[in-house]
Amino acid sequence: MNKAFGVRFAAGGAVAAAALTLAGCGGGSGTDGKYGLEESGTVLAAVSTDQPPFATADKGGKPQGFIIDLTDEVAKRLKLKVQYKASTVPAALQGLSSGQYDLAASGLGVTAERQKQVSFTKGVYWSTTTVLTRKDSTATKLTDFSGKRVGDITGAVQQEFVKSKMPGAKQVQFQNQNSAVSQLLSGNLDAFVVGGPDADAYLKKYGTLKPAVSAPVDHPTAMAVQKKNTKFQQAFDAQLGAMVQDGTFLKIYKKWFVEAPRPELVKIWPALGSQTGGNGQAAAGAQDGGNGQGGSSS
Repeated sequence: MNKAFGVRFAAGGAVAAAALTLAGCGGGSGTDGKYGLEESGTVLAAVSTDQPPFATADKGGKPQGFIIDLTDEVAKRLKLKVQYKASTVPAALQGLSSGQYDLAASGLGVTAERQKQVSFTKGVYWSTTTVLTRKDSTATKLTDFSGKRVGDITGAVQQEFVKSKMPGAKQVQFQNQNSAVSQLLSGNLDAFVVGGPDADAYLKKYGTLKPAVSAPVDHPTAMAVQKKNTKFQQAFDAQLGAMVQDGTFLKIYKKWFVEAPRPELVKIWPALGSQTGGNGQAAAGAQDGGNGQGGSSS
């Protein structure tokens, strides 16, 4: 019953990295199989690797991060393989609708508009939205950006944030976060609106940036699955729940985040409350090897 559990990473349909062998066996049998997957025994997972600490690429191009660790562990428990394919968030969501992917393995904000197109796993994170500026900026509140060039990512939940919370801002859209940060650093943007953990990663990397404004979000962060595939969604959620109960979820969480799970996330997974000393507000503390970040989603 023990076959190899592999994780492969493909870019543009070509395998870019192959690694990670764990115990596992079997799997689904196509769209009519146990989990309704597109390929028997394999989860086709779209991933955007410019979303630290949810998903990034290591030096060899292999995806890594909080969402990747969760996905790999769920797949191992379901005795499935995972094939990661590089994608933007909009393309990943469209790919779920067209049957190209089984899973969007990114930190995605759960919104009513997105729920018309895809289904979501139970929440795995809850956080904030951050407005990044250069340190020479005097902006300290959302209304200070009227007439300013403010960047966001096409298809990200932060687009609506800019439209509704930053009156008069000149919205500039980017296909990926690295391009937006580059333009902010060069002075071609006045601000970049991004999820909290992503912002923390850039603040750590670039000493000339600062968080001008931070605001809470009203939705969880989760992964997305095909709207029609309730079998896989339910199986994925069941394993997330088992991981919460046995402490695996919190172990992975602590690897990537400094702060404890917020009370909103503890409400989704009550067992986290006892594991973090109550309501989830006590400091979680990053373990060795983690990025020690915290914040929001795309």
